[in-house]
Amino acid sequence: MRIGMLGSGNMGGALGQLFAASGHTVTFSYSRDAAKLERLAASSGGRGRAGSPADAAHDAQVVVLAVHWSRVPHVLRAAGSLRGKILIDCTNPMNAADDALAVGRRVSGGELVARRARGARVVKAFNTVPSELLRAGPRVLAEEPAVCHCGDDVGAKRVVAKLIRQIGFEPLDCGPLSMSRYLEPLALLVAQLAYNQGRRPEVGLRFLRPGGRRSAAKR
Repeated sequence: MRIGMLGSGNMGGALGQLFAASGHTVTFSYSRDAAKLERLAASSGGRGRAGSPADAAHDAQVVVLAVHWSRVPHVLRAAGSLRGKILIDCTNPMNAADDALAVGRRVSGGELVARRARGARVVKAFNTVPSELLRAGPRVLAEEPAVCHCGDDVGAKRVVAKLIRQIGFEPLDCGPLSMSRYLEPLALLVAQLAYNQGRRPEVGLRFLRPGGRRSAAKR
């Protein structure tokens, strides 16, 4: 699969390299440091290349949005039309000070992204996963962590769930894109646990239901 990264910082760089390691072709774009894009491409096992946002989006089947909220309008304009493409929105709609959500309750960042990227098949995913956990790998945790995702396009969610599994996480379908209104505040809780308690930032979520492997073993 061809994947274009709109944003190649901590999150975009880590995800792009994981996707490349899973056999996908990845184009890294949108960094202040052009040399960083080349380094990411060179370290992707022959499956990466560097380019502009338009390059990343042009041939991609899946586009990953992984920039600060303030840069979303600019990078989407630079990418051009994403109509028909799967757009994975990893962003959290933070204010300029990065200490609170800029939107919420009545509308989510994910829904606003869908309005800006008209015709794209938007799936919110990875916004509750610290980039440090992506880089370390899910095996540093005692159990397989979940990646919450939501969206209105069933086929797009199926593709994103497969990508999540390929990089070692468990996909958790949280429903329609409007559920971004809950996933985005949840990301702030994850950030509190990851960065503000003086402990390692490799934090993962897991949701348990009756009848799982552990319950079955007890019976």
